[in-house]
Amino acid sequence: MFFILTYIFFGQKKDDSQPMISTQKKELKKYEIDVENLKIDGRKVIGLPPGKEKESLSKIQLSNRHSTEWDEELEKTIRSQGGDGVKDVQLKSVDSFIWTQDGQSLFVESVIVTLKKPNNEEISFRVLVDSQTGKILKNWDQPIFDPANPRDNFKIKIDPRYHNGSDN
Repeated sequence: MFFILTYIFFGQKKDDSQPMISTQKKELKKYEIDVENLKIDGRKVIGLPPGKEKESLSKIQLSNRHSTEWDEELEKTIRSQGGDGVKDVQLKSVDSFIWTQDGQSLFVESVIVTLKKPNNEEISFRVLVDSQTGKILKNWDQPIFDPANPRDNFKIKIDPRYHNGSDN
């Protein structure tokens, strides 16, 4: 019995000649390229090499596709990361464009994220989001929280041995 099970698991020759690729062929969408205005499907392309924009635009290969569900995924991610510290999430789309960097080109969304805390305090910051997955690619204008309140005369106690004024 042991030999039969061993043969079933280890004895059968594995055929590595066939790559594990789905047999369904997906047709790639043809994008409308406007070389004069540096746009693809009506979205401006940012990050092309200076002086070689037009020739680079014709060779561009997009690594993702545009989706209308990116905002749902972004909100879901922010809520899961923020936990109970997030009462409400507001997303304001600023722009939609194609971002090219280090040979990669992506459909991206520029978004202002506003979070409302349980105490109704609002904070906001900006993000670039992958238009297909809703994942944050880059962020800026992040708020910095300082637990010290200058009105409370917040002071740091310094060891007096370092400030006694004498040279011993």
